Amino acid sequence: MQTSFSVSGNIRWVIFAGLLLIFFQTTRGLPGFIVDEFRFVMSSDYVWPISVNNVERSISLRVLLSYMRWLPLAILATVPLSLALQKRIIPRPLKTVDASVIPFFVFILISCLFSIDPNTSLLKVFSVFLMYGAVFWGVWLYVDAVGIEEVANTIIDLSVIVFGLHIISAIVNPTGAFPYLGRFQGWTFNPGIAAGHASLLLPLALWIALQKSRWQYWLLVSAMLFVLILSQTRTELIAAGVGSTYFLARTYPKRIFVSLITTISVLSISYVWIEAGPRMFPSGTEFGLGHIADTLSDNNLNTGQEYNELELQDPWYDRFNPRTADAITLAHRTDKWRMGFEYFLERPLQGFGFGVEDQLFAYHNVSPQDYQMSGAYMHNSYLGLVLQVGIIGAALFYVPLATFLFHEVVTARKRRDNPLSNALLSVVITCVVAGMFSSDLYSMGNAKSFVFWISVMILVRAHNTSKDINLLSKNSGY
Repeated sequence: MQTSFSVSGNIRWVIFAGLLLIFFQTTRGLPGFIVDEFRFVMSSDYVWPISVNNVERSISLRVLLSYMRWLPLAILATVPLSLALQKRIIPRPLKTVDASVIPFFVFILISCLFSIDPNTSLLKVFSVFLMYGAVFWGVWLYVDAVGIEEVANTIIDLSVIVFGLHIISAIVNPTGAFPYLGRFQGWTFNPGIAAGHASLLLPLALWIALQKSRWQYWLLVSAMLFVLILSQTRTELIAAGVGSTYFLARTYPKRIFVSLITTISVLSISYVWIEAGPRMFPSGTEFGLGHIADTLSDNNLNTGQEYNELELQDPWYDRFNPRTADAITLAHRTDKWRMGFEYFLERPLQGFGFGVEDQLFAYHNVSPQDYQMSGAYMHNSYLGLVLQVGIIGAALFYVPLATFLFHEVVTARKRRDNPLSNALLSVVITCVVAGMFSSDLYSMGNAKSFVFWISVMILVRAHNTSKDINLLSKNSGY
């Protein structure tokens, strides 16, 4: 049921700014302008020295941006609070979702008492409060005012910028966009992040392309597939395949075989590049289209890796491929999961404290060399949360989410009549599948979090609205 509160249309720009700042935390280069030389440059960071009480300090642009990403969320969370103070009534009726989050909030607050880093845990808890207020109150009221499609279009606008810059990066700086093994990372830190962008936003891009059939939107879909395939990120390919295929099959059930064939074709092309890319462009090889022709003709490559130097006399397809060599361990994820299960046995009920997942290896005196290449996280949203808040805390988070998702997938009989709802549900499914290989569902500052929770909120809102309509119909005697 919609509220009677008036929400400014400018909230759209706050949502857009929040999405933009969160996504661009992962950029590997920041633009700058040199006035004396009158030219633009790219830098990893900008640092300015300052003096405070005769103490020299420095300000980093990246650090400033990392704090700025929370500003739009704070504004969105403040909107319903200000409306409540003005009208002296809560802006929308309390829902089941509001009651379901209270136990989790209480539990993660308690987890700060036995956290291995209480200060970090408190900050992480605050970020969850902020995301909840911003999405389930601020964005909810905005959807009441302008409709679901307006929010979806805002996310599409963001997608155009994100993937437009990816393509520009590939054209202008192919060496930086394909840093190693022929893997595409675009303007981000690593290929996994770029692939995560594509898998997350692909269902919404497919929705608008199929609904409006304009070449611009199909170009956007093509750019996403380009990034997804060339990134060689197997986990995101699987997640995108599951989520996007669900959208196509649920929206167009009579064309389910076409959807399956399309997905299989994309996955097959991706597998070909996972096998061919690292062999054509071994570590130390500069990416370039000319190198592909050289490789196919006479293996003419310069590389700094000895095992590849020795293999240059052999056909390129017989070279060692590190991407397939670590496939059985999912790029060493299984090693982390094994250690994670051992840590779980130490604190199965209370965990080590919310938000300290990236400190667990150091806390257990694991050498940084054993995990620094793949990061300090568990790369599993389910194991990661269990380690932070124990079985009970993880159940308080995932059981309501899983119950609602099950209801939406299994019992929503009229879903095919609403392609946008199908697309949003596909976004949620994509993130849930990707969560088996990454730690992001509960991390409110990462690129996926805002879009994921907006999608969940819109689906929850639609579910509650349909219940309200059914209740009104029964009371009216219809």
